[in-house]
Amino acid sequence: MRRLQTSHDDLHSWTRLLTIIVSSSPVPSNPDTTTLHAGFRSLAIVPGLPQCAKIIQFDGPQSSLPEQRVRDYVEFKRRVRQLSASDPAFVRSAVYESDRFRFAAHNLAAAVAHVNTTFLFSLQHDYQLVRPFDAPGLLSSMLVLPIIKHVRLNMRPNAPARGFDGVVANVTLPGLRVPRTRTCGWSDAPHIASTAYYRDFVLPRNLGDHNGGRRKFMEESLHYPMQRNFKPGGCWATKQQLLQGLPLVWPLDFDEYGTYLYGYALATDGSYTRHRSLRGNMPQWGLEHDPKGEIAGTTARKALKHALGKELGAGGRGRLKRRRGVRRRRR
Repeated sequence: MRRLQTSHDDLHSWTRLLTIIVSSSPVPSNPDTTTLHAGFRSLAIVPGLPQCAKIIQFDGPQSSLPEQRVRDYVEFKRRVRQLSASDPAFVRSAVYESDRFRFAAHNLAAAVAHVNTTFLFSLQHDYQLVRPFDAPGLLSSMLVLPIIKHVRLNMRPNAPARGFDGVVANVTLPGLRVPRTRTCGWSDAPHIASTAYYRDFVLPRNLGDHNGGRRKFMEESLHYPMQRNFKPGGCWATKQQLLQGLPLVWPLDFDEYGTYLYGYALATDGSYTRHRSLRGNMPQWGLEHDPKGEIAGTTARKALKHALGKELGAGGRGRLKRRRGVRRRRR
């Protein structure tokens, strides 16, 4: 695998390796595009990042969504398509729309299906970059060190560990060009990841989750298996060792998850992103309203076919079937 140019001024080389994906869905703020627009404009904080290819993936609305919410979402999508066609912040962007309601993890999978670069940057539709990071150095490190598969841009300080992180520690590896913090937790908040890692590891674990992962956020299908709560061998056990003052032993399968935070494990590092909720005080629609079983009514194999389509090819789909935890289901 080739290495990136050592000069950070050569933007043309690394920007061809990265696709920015933004998945969106009906939210109470529709049809306003202010927050989404701010997220795209915030890319300019990192030199060269706005030149990367961009994918916007719209989820389909549930049939039970109120008519006004549906109309607002239709207008929101129209405005975003207009931005994609004419706004400088949306340069090199393409807009895709799911043909049905998928919910969070499967809509993200649908976006990944359109990626044809080595890496992807998943930026949720209600996040913004607020602190620059060394994008070419990050990608170069991930090329040289393939055990680094998933790097999150934390919205909090990197230390002390909070939320999904549980346990954090600085890491030193040969070939590492940017600071990196090992974290014993997996989150789908803004992150840069290997596209192959998503297709070969992340998506199969979602599809192998309860009910084919249909009613899940992607982090639920990755984070909790990584923890193995109240059992040995996972991140939960690692945290117990830390609390008891014992030597820190990381899970044996940590490198399979390969998840890190960008920056040092310090209170002064982190805080690279900012979240701006588009729901206000309203709950996520898909979690409480499914009267027609739209989430539960599709099979895992059908979800895989729609989410990944032809991107994997026949050989890739065969590999996914053989992954542990992914089973064929009889209709």
